[in-house]
Amino acid sequence: MKGLLLKEFIMLKKGWVTFLIFFIAFGIGGVGSDFMCFMLPLFVAILLYGHINYDEQSKWQQYSIALPYGRKMIVSAKYAAMAIGAAVSTVLVVLLYGVTVAIGKAEFSLKDLVGHLVLSLAIGIVYPSFFLPLAYKFNSEKGRTIMLFLNGAAGACSVFLLSAIEATGILAKLSNYTNILPYIAIAAVLVLFALSWLISVKIYEKREL
Repeated sequence: MKGLLLKEFIMLKKGWVTFLIFFIAFGIGGVGSDFMCFMLPLFVAILLYGHINYDEQSKWQQYSIALPYGRKMIVSAKYAAMAIGAAVSTVLVVLLYGVTVAIGKAEFSLKDLVGHLVLSLAIGIVYPSFFLPLAYKFNSEKGRTIMLFLNGAAGACSVFLLSAIEATGILAKLSNYTNILPYIAIAAVLVLFALSWLISVKIYEKREL
């Protein structure tokens, strides 16, 4: 596992300059904006997802058969890298929130801090949870195309769902449980991540390389 994870982080050398520029520009422009909770973990996840494309282009997946790693281990390493990336991006988001408070653009609020943390971690985990099974089933480019289509469909459906939920008054009832909602959200995201890993392992073990 260590060797596979090392491979993932060595490959980050190709994109670390881009990430640094993005972080500096986004950090300056995103301070004081909740948008940073979405963009930063998403960018990190996309950066790590791109490694699958590198693997396909270099034929690494075919050569990996000769390595002392099973297919389950290879998939697990990819998911572990994504989880580490999500954790790191969440820490960066929290640091940016601290800067926002320190420069006086916002007042410290534990609720806001927890919200930033949960949203960032959720984005960093949900993205690969959907993308990786598609990439292992097809390939990285087809998986990205399918996911973009699904994103558009989900966006359109969410507008109708939110309108319907708001009309039923469910949101008002949920407001009474705001203290436990972050924990429920994190638990749901982790369950999704685990199911995604299981599906990807099953797909990759049966896939012809």
